[in-house]
Amino acid sequence: MRPSLCSIFFTICSLLGGSLAAQDSAEFSEDSISSMLSQWHAIPGAEVASVGLGAGARGLDEVPGALHVIRPAELERYAYSDPLRVLRSVSGVNIQEEDGYGLRPNIGLRGSGSDRSARITLMEDGVLIAPAPYSAPAAYYFPSIARMESVEVLKGSSQIAFGPQTAGGAINMVTPQTSGTSGALYRSERSSFGGHLSHLRIRQVWQTKKGTWSSLVEGLHLGSEGFKTLPNSSPTGFTKTDGIAKVRWEASAKARFNQSIEVKGGWVQETSHETYAGLSEADFANSPFQRYAASSRDLMESQHRQARLRHEAELTARWSVRTDVYRMRFHRNWYKLDRYQDASGDHHSLLSLYESGQTALLQQPTAQDALLQLKANNRDYVSQGIEHRGIVKGQSGNQLVYGVRLHEDEVDRFEWRDGYALTADGMQMVQPGEPGSAGNRLDGARALAGYVRGTVRRSGWTFTPGLRTEQMEFNRLDFGADNAARDGESADQRTNRVSVWLPGLGVNYSISDEVQMFTGVHRGFIPPGSTPGTQSETSLNTELGYRWSKQRINGQLVAFFNSYNHLMGSDLTANGGIGSGDLFNGGSARTHGVECEMTMDLLASNDAWSAPVRLTYTYTNARFTSDFESDFGPWDTVRDGDFLPYLAPHQGNAQFTLISGLWSGEMSYRYVAAMRTVAGNAALDFVETTDAASIFDAVIRREFRSGFQGYLGVNNLFDAVVVVAKRPAGLRPAMPRLFRIGMRWAI
Repeated sequence: MRPSLCSIFFTICSLLGGSLAAQDSAEFSEDSISSMLSQWHAIPGAEVASVGLGAGARGLDEVPGALHVIRPAELERYAYSDPLRVLRSVSGVNIQEEDGYGLRPNIGLRGSGSDRSARITLMEDGVLIAPAPYSAPAAYYFPSIARMESVEVLKGSSQIAFGPQTAGGAINMVTPQTSGTSGALYRSERSSFGGHLSHLRIRQVWQTKKGTWSSLVEGLHLGSEGFKTLPNSSPTGFTKTDGIAKVRWEASAKARFNQSIEVKGGWVQETSHETYAGLSEADFANSPFQRYAASSRDLMESQHRQARLRHEAELTARWSVRTDVYRMRFHRNWYKLDRYQDASGDHHSLLSLYESGQTALLQQPTAQDALLQLKANNRDYVSQGIEHRGIVKGQSGNQLVYGVRLHEDEVDRFEWRDGYALTADGMQMVQPGEPGSAGNRLDGARALAGYVRGTVRRSGWTFTPGLRTEQMEFNRLDFGADNAARDGESADQRTNRVSVWLPGLGVNYSISDEVQMFTGVHRGFIPPGSTPGTQSETSLNTELGYRWSKQRINGQLVAFFNSYNHLMGSDLTANGGIGSGDLFNGGSARTHGVECEMTMDLLASNDAWSAPVRLTYTYTNARFTSDFESDFGPWDTVRDGDFLPYLAPHQGNAQFTLISGLWSGEMSYRYVAAMRTVAGNAALDFVETTDAASIFDAVIRREFRSGFQGYLGVNNLFDAVVVVAKRPAGLRPAMPRLFRIGMRWAI
């Protein structure tokens, strides 16, 4: 870390520490969203802690990194169904919008890179949830944030316990627990552009002589007609149906030892008329929410299935364990415009049409013998494994947390291209493709992962050393474009075996019960896949933090520095590649920055009113530290000192709430600085950057009776028109102003 940054950091810490001493101890009222303010960075409750990123930690000092928990009260306040809007309030989270609804988010942490969230570890209830976390980690499936009870974001040296991607951080989405009291929840919402959401949750608990049984059934259906328009009024919206069911048994208090068994099943189906074809600069300026006629057949269809068996037990007073057996299946076929074939038979990628100013070819009838080719990105994913975690408690607050996981996953690509003619009546198929001709292979991985993390307490110090290992084997079986029958004898095979050891150390010092300082260092890692000659990405990740918690004000200040070697890139259509999915190296890079978070109540001494305020800010400086050439468009020719693309240097979020009696009103403001779309070091210009975005959201809520609430909200209050992306092809807008009205009834 640069000396100037260190001096600024410690100066701010000293000023904050001095100002806190003058604060009084007035408590928040329960209806002032005190769970967000007074427990903002606390370890989750006992039930959530058993499945979350804080599992095994008895206090925040045992989490060697920056853990942020978005609690139920906060998720309910804005009632977002877009995960990107939820995560905007967390510092250190890098987001690149795409479709306006957050269907397939691009999320990174601390400058890790955000391409399809492939460089962070994604989990649901503590279990890997990406379609194929090792062999194809790009997250074309993302759990519905609207049915989550809480969301946990972990950055820093706690990565020892969560992998395989350990360079940036981990996000865990926690579903509602079955335990508690019997009851039901129903939520309904209607919004602009034909938006709709219906959500039902039913929990049942009953006692028997052998223990307690509980079940939870939940269904979510949401969709929209879309805010973009196509010629002939073709659809641009989506529908998504999401359901889970859980059954849990917990032994009675008279049993020999405390244990529980839980079975969980889930099913998701999505149909979305989404495209990778954006707009030219001129067309965006004229009508930013139009779509080209050539994209009218673009359609994503997907289905996700999950099953999980969990056993938890307290074997002794000091030894507790949890074992998960899981299996996920995901199928998707994103049928979308891929390239243009001219009359001479030459092919032109979608991106090249934009770069050469030929987007008229996507709007006017195709010339004789010319074709628009749509690719069926038809893929099946399987992810399964068994994972065991344990906690061994020692004397004086010391303990050992360990885990081991045996995992395998696979992605089956069986893809083709169809030729279309664009006519006055729309897109007409004229040349059906041969299945398997545009992709016909199996990619798979097997992995044995393990970790151990200790907690050692000495006076006000807490040390959390840890070590993780990953033993992996990646393989590919490519049958070729002319082998639809998949004759294995003619297939091209390759295998890559990788072994890695990842140490880490966290140190926490409690200055007082209310003020802590922490630091951490760990070795990060991104798997290389089966691509010959590709090296594993490794990094050295460090952080230094200051955390305070008062009854009127709390917050966190963190400085981080990450250094990457053999930086990993991925050839995804989503980021402007050809879609092979191959991984490749891109030299070295480093990121450093500062995260600031603070909450307070401006009217804490007022009995009738409450005014919670929450502020977050993230500064990220991400640069390449070597020269290299790359066929990957956003990198291209890189020079030492060039900035990484699609990483905003400045991000900020402010939330203001006013509460009185049964009424509450919230205003949220988020700012994202302009982002480069290609690596470079020159001054920002319109051609190779996104727009700086300033977006306001607001919601008014009233509780009409116990358990029954109504709300009226508006997203993008001032209807800002913003370019949020220029990849994979053309300009893409943020969602325009959207009104929504809804109700929530819990019994």
